[in-house]
Amino acid sequence: MRKREKLKLTNISLIAEMPIGWEIKKVKHVLYEISNKSESGLEDLLSLSQYTGVELKRDKKKNENDNLTNASSLIGYKIVKINQLVNNIMLAWNGSMAISNYEGIISPAYCIYEFRKDYNPKFFEYLFKTETYKAEFKRKSTGIIESRLRLYSDKFYNIHCVVPSLEEQNKIVEFIEFKQKQIQNLIKYTNVIFGKTNPKTGLLKEYINTLIFNLVTGKIDVRDYEIPELNFEANELEKFNYLNEEEEELDKVEEDSEGMEIE
Repeated sequence: MRKREKLKLTNISLIAEMPIGWEIKKVKHVLYEISNKSESGLEDLLSLSQYTGVELKRDKKKNENDNLTNASSLIGYKIVKINQLVNNIMLAWNGSMAISNYEGIISPAYCIYEFRKDYNPKFFEYLFKTETYKAEFKRKSTGIIESRLRLYSDKFYNIHCVVPSLEEQNKIVEFIEFKQKQIQNLIKYTNVIFGKTNPKTGLLKEYINTLIFNLVTGKIDVRDYEIPELNFEANELEKFNYLNEEEEELDKVEEDSEGMEIE
């Protein structure tokens, strides 16, 4: 990868410069809202997290007695398909939107968007989760206080985004996923050595966030970068899991000790 030298000025304040050949488009030209609702309520129930994205709700159950939902019926819940964007309009400003890897249903309070032709949904997920775009979502949201902010579709549609060719979108997504795997493995490796409180973890996460921003805004060029095979797998660290378990046990002992009253 290399720094891109030739950038041109944009006519939007959100992103001042972009590569020659990239376009500026409003969100409404990239995706559109759909609202298909379940007639049976029997599809897999999904959930959305700003940290882990769209997940199967059943995978988050702590035990078999946990309820998937308190709703009496899931009829009318919105249908979600793979590669659609799910947006929690109340928390869009905090990064609570993601591309779904699952088919299922989700609360009707969420907005579901389908991408138009020749767009890589993951590229826009990475773009929309940058601090720059989260701040823009907050500015465009409607509400008096932070806990009541809502990013409605009409406001979302009019936000500008930078758009490379589909080929370059694909390459950027491939590169980001490669770097994320590298960082995840490195975090696990350093945690084995330094423990869960390893200060390097925060720096590594800051590094990947900065790298993603520079990639999706075109400051870094990866078009000619040959992505290598990862020669290190995180499962190589499984034999050291007992170290993390011992550290967790020690933490619990310390917490229990601090909570005891001295007679």
